[in-house]
Amino acid sequence: MESGSNLYSRPIINFIYFLVLLLTPAVSPAKELPHEFSANYALEMFGTLIARDTYTLKHTEDGLTMTQSTRPAGLVALLRNDKFDVRSDMVVNNVRLILFNYNYTHTGDKKDRNVGFKINWQTNHEQELVGKATGVYEGRNVDIQINNPVWDPLSIQVPIMLDAGKDMPPHEHGLFMKGEFKHYLFENHGKEKVGFNGTEFTALKIVGKETQRDRAMYVWMIPELHNIPLKIEQWKNGERKSTVVLESVSFEEDGNTRTLNLTDTPEDYE
Repeated sequence: MESGSNLYSRPIINFIYFLVLLLTPAVSPAKELPHEFSANYALEMFGTLIARDTYTLKHTEDGLTMTQSTRPAGLVALLRNDKFDVRSDMVVNNVRLILFNYNYTHTGDKKDRNVGFKINWQTNHEQELVGKATGVYEGRNVDIQINNPVWDPLSIQVPIMLDAGKDMPPHEHGLFMKGEFKHYLFENHGKEKVGFNGTEFTALKIVGKETQRDRAMYVWMIPELHNIPLKIEQWKNGERKSTVVLESVSFEEDGNTRTLNLTDTPEDYE
């Protein structure tokens, strides 16, 4: 039987992969770059809070940068002191947004779980975008040839936010996970009513399924919040394993910063 520390450390470690399984087949034009934002999430397992996340997205001179910071919460914070910090850098290349740098740092664990790679993109003789990813994954060297734009567990949120409301058929997409590029199948399930803290939202539901294992993720995204996920459920072998819930979000709107605290009373949404 796993110790209490291991029982809770595994879902915390896996947390960085929760949001990444929401994929889209194409990258939106640069002119459609998403709003800058900062969002806080709570990760629950078996009805118990185990971690909190802060995500930020900022525009740069030639693209976007996303960051993620994850810390244990509740009783888990008494057992673990792990820290997870992630950064993804994207650049606009010929009107499309592509990933070129990814860094994931995990401290507070004896095993080397750090990941970092850069992608050198070039155009071949057929004017196709090709790249080479080099770096490290948990102490092992990474050297992979790439034939199409790819994403990491953090940056994938950008095309998801941009394309969530589009009518797209089920599709596969490459994602860097566990030292290699894997394929996932995703589809848009349309609109669905979601009740949260006494308020009902009309959400866009996206389902992602790993092609080689019985794993699924159900995500509800809110158009009025620029498609920032409201709730995420992770399922395995037909059972719900965890839930991620949005607690608060701030973003730029009409030149002003709008902040919503979703843990307050319903009147705070109006």
